[in-house]
Amino acid sequence: MRDAAACGVDGFIVNATDTSNWATVIEIAQRDNVYGAIGVYSLCVSNLPDNWDEQLMENLKANPELMVGEIGLDKRHPDIEAQDSVFRRQLQIAHDMGRVAHIHCVGAWGKVMDILRTNELPSAMVFHAFSGAPELVRELTNMGIYFSFGPDVCNTQYARMRAAVTTVPESRILAESDTPHRLSPDSVPNTVAEIAKLRGVDVEQMAETIYNNTLRLLNGRKI
Repeated sequence: MRDAAACGVDGFIVNATDTSNWATVIEIAQRDNVYGAIGVYSLCVSNLPDNWDEQLMENLKANPELMVGEIGLDKRHPDIEAQDSVFRRQLQIAHDMGRVAHIHCVGAWGKVMDILRTNELPSAMVFHAFSGAPELVRELTNMGIYFSFGPDVCNTQYARMRAAVTTVPESRILAESDTPHRLSPDSVPNTVAEIAKLRGVDVEQMAETIYNNTLRLLNGRKI
């Protein structure tokens, strides 16, 4: 966080992955400019406690600023049906409790789109490290989605991701470090600079847009 702050990063969103680190995220989110999300990640759907969803709701009730995440589907991991069930339940909880949801999807776009089309949804959601087809952007925008891009957008091998950057509405684009999975938080300025380059705008303007979009997301606002 110190490294990121030194590079101009003004706030942090910290996502949990399973029930074992909810308490840690809740503790970290007590710091200034740190926002927490708790949930069950696609890799962590096995061996959940029977009342995991009740525990999630209790923690959300006790912490009104918390969001729901990181949740979603990942075809690289087993138990896709269990992933599906846990994802649907968490989307419903986020909807019912008025919380923003942070969504992960790798290689399961057909399934994720079916779920989003057939379930009640939170008023605002964000796709972390968005890798979907540019053709999905309009429909997802209408669902209340924000699109976050990480350091991979700087890699020309990720042509589809870079194309999506240019199609996302200005009011819905975000940037992230994906730390510690990818690089350190001080990678954010380079990511923002690449997004600005791809969209043909000034870097400072892009940074301000992303900052304002993040505040809007944190307020759970769907434009």
